[in-house]
Amino acid sequence: MRNVVQRKRRLLFDLVPTGRRRSYGARRFALVALVAAGLSLAACGSTHSAAAGKSATASTHDKGKDKGKDSDASAQFLTPEMTYGTATYGAPNPGTTIPTERGSRPISATNDAGQQIIIAEHGELVPELLIADAFLPITWTNLSGQPQQVVFDSGGVVSKIIPYEGTFVWTSPGYAVSFRYHVVGGSDAEIQLQNPNTPGLS
Repeated sequence: MRNVVQRKRRLLFDLVPTGRRRSYGARRFALVALVAAGLSLAACGSTHSAAAGKSATASTHDKGKDKGKDSDASAQFLTPEMTYGTATYGAPNPGTTIPTERGSRPISATNDAGQQIIIAEHGELVPELLIADAFLPITWTNLSGQPQQVVFDSGGVVSKIIPYEGTFVWTSPGYAVSFRYHVVGGSDAEIQLQNPNTPGLS
């Protein structure tokens, strides 16, 4: 099971455009430097009891910070809204695989024609530009490892919270329009809804 999860994460990482990938090495270096600086400050304590007290205080503070982060993350989510189009939701499915277009064709990271969108790690959206049939539903599959929420920048659509390995399926009223959207705390992308006879959708 662990190997399957690791393989899924690797495939998702490959889908995200190179320019948008996080610099994980730099983040780990910064973390090591921060820990080293903390240890140096602790060594400057005059007594063992003072150092122990500082450690206990830091531990309590860290727990408070972690709890605060969880609260902040929950507070970021918005009240669901669906005044433009209709929506359905799919429950989490541990057997969820990486979506493809029209059978087995992998989704292009930058732009693609179809009805599938992947919410990848760190809220990255794949593809960045989707050209979709205005009369067919569009499916967002959450493979980010954490809950997500889709928000249309122009208003009218705020999804419910989408759990990891869950889906959000939205069907437009059938108008040929273009709009941008984002996931809360993640990246943004664009959708162009076109008539199915428009070149690029065939």
